[in-house]
Amino acid sequence: MVIVTLAVAITSCFIFAGIRSEIERQAGVSQERILKSFWKLLGSKGKEMRVANGKLMAGNYLLNGNYELPDTVKEMYGGTATVFLGDTRISTNVLKPDGSRAVDTKLSGPAADAVLKEGRPYRGEAMILGAPYLTAYDPIRNARGEVIGALYVGVNKGDYFAAYDSLRSSVVAMTVAVALVFSLITWVLVRRTLSPIIGEVSGITDRIHHHAGAIAVSLDQQSGFANQLSSSVVEISSTMEEFSSTAVQIAQHSQSVVERADKTLDDSKNGAAEVENLTFKVNDISQNIQANLGEIVELGRKSKEITKVMEIINNIANQTKLIAFNAALEAASAGEAGKRFGVVAVEIRRLADSVVESTAEIEGKITEILDSVNRLVMSSEKSSQLIQEGQEYASHTVMMLIESVDGVEETTNAARQISLSTQQQQIASSQVVVALKEIEQGVRFSSNSVHEAGSVTRDLAVLAEQLRGVVQALNPGGGKGKKQAEAGLA
Repeated sequence: MVIVTLAVAITSCFIFAGIRSEIERQAGVSQERILKSFWKLLGSKGKEMRVANGKLMAGNYLLNGNYELPDTVKEMYGGTATVFLGDTRISTNVLKPDGSRAVDTKLSGPAADAVLKEGRPYRGEAMILGAPYLTAYDPIRNARGEVIGALYVGVNKGDYFAAYDSLRSSVVAMTVAVALVFSLITWVLVRRTLSPIIGEVSGITDRIHHHAGAIAVSLDQQSGFANQLSSSVVEISSTMEEFSSTAVQIAQHSQSVVERADKTLDDSKNGAAEVENLTFKVNDISQNIQANLGEIVELGRKSKEITKVMEIINNIANQTKLIAFNAALEAASAGEAGKRFGVVAVEIRRLADSVVESTAEIEGKITEILDSVNRLVMSSEKSSQLIQEGQEYASHTVMMLIESVDGVEETTNAARQISLSTQQQQIASSQVVVALKEIEQGVRFSSNSVHEAGSVTRDLAVLAEQLRGVVQALNPGGGKGKKQAEAGLA
């Protein structure tokens, strides 16, 4: 009996050692997955990690005293999560004994040495506020690669192994109970005759055989349900993977729309600036035309003054002709002495006639100039009016472009918000796919465990049958033992 008890105890120890090892491995895998999701959530707030004014920033997202990300991790996966600036907790859902958040407490121990001093990740057990935790730490680096903090996720070891400890306690209690029962049986065998006890053992063996069969049937049903559940999870996982792929494509197209909207916004702003510059140029041209128009009008006025001067010259030339005529008469009356003076008078008269003719030609040219000036004034006024109309159209176009720029800017902002939402959707769907795959692995593990338990139960039934045969062979009063077994089954 002692040997059997020791064998059961040793087997239980090996089984529970394997179960504990598997639980620890699953805990490590789970914390690694949760930490990756934590990094994705942090990356969605900002790619560049930096310290500004003693505060930790993810892009423009402030992390000090901001508990959004740790609480999100807890809602999605459970457990605890923390952001460290240096060795100080600045955002966490780890609670102190009084129920407040453990902000401004320090990171210490092997995790602090590995992450902050050596700049490498840490995976394993760590003491947090005096309690053991299964943890995962990663260093946070700035753009220069310097370690400026740490990212942490973990779960309380006691909570994680609670079910395991309870099961182990139950098995230990059962082992002790079996040992006590076998010890009692041995004591009774020593103190009394073997026949009644063998009959009772036979009945117990039959009951064990009966219950082992029932357990085997139940385990077979659970195995079938586990297989169906695994198939359903595989189908859901496949659907979610397709959905995740579609979300990735939508996110890429949304980013293209944002880029196109940004380019359209820039082009609209450049177009508005060019039209505004055109308006300024038109204003300059209008001012120049107005100035030229003034110069042309002034030219016409001066041309009219030249006409007046030419009239004076004509008057002078006519008077000169009259004086030359009188001089010629006086020279003729003077005889031979005035002959030469008469020649001079004739030349003066001819010169005066020439002046009159030239003056007439100049007046004609001046008249043509005045006509051209009048036509140029009319044309300039018409051009000025057209330029003013063009200026009004340009101003109206500028207003329309400004309104268009505002509309394009609103469209760009909306497209950017859509892109951000699709990226968050893509991240969420990826996390769902990961979770479904882990569920599928868990279901497979459970199914394998059920198959193993069924095999053990069937072996137990065979052993019970063999034990019953041995008991019947040892029982001197087989009929009595059989009746007692049937009574036990009843």
